[in-house]
Amino acid sequence: MKAKNNFPKKELKKKEKKKCDDSKLTGFATLNQVSGVPKPHPYKSKLQVSPAKIIKEPLVSCSICGETIHNISQAMINPDGSFVHFDCVLEDLKKNHSVHENQTISYIGRGTFALLEKDENGSWSIVERYVYENQESFEKMKAYVEGTKV
Repeated sequence: MKAKNNFPKKELKKKEKKKCDDSKLTGFATLNQVSGVPKPHPYKSKLQVSPAKIIKEPLVSCSICGETIHNISQAMINPDGSFVHFDCVLEDLKKNHSVHENQTISYIGRGTFALLEKDENGSWSIVERYVYENQESFEKMKAYVEGTKV
């Protein structure tokens, strides 16, 4: 039996595909439209916003180098109660403790420094700890900074 049209079978299949291909599809432009997400709008809170407090810098002298401390966030409290630069403390510890070629002194948090040593595998280990600022002096510094906010 012959096909209704005189095209060979291969051409008939191509024509059928063309009939199924609709290039003028209409619909949603974005995925948000499909999922029903509402359009974004700016949120305006009705809560009052308190003004930001500014720290009034004390501009005290460092007890190690004698220069003025311009930024209290870069300072620590010396064991005698005076303010010192963080970098001055680090340099002072390096001078007063023997640091070998594969060692360094680093801050490890909460007012504590440590002598670190690098082994042949490249990993660091703590050799010795130096507590420079204890918890009491840290709380004193924190209260001082909170008290200077304007």
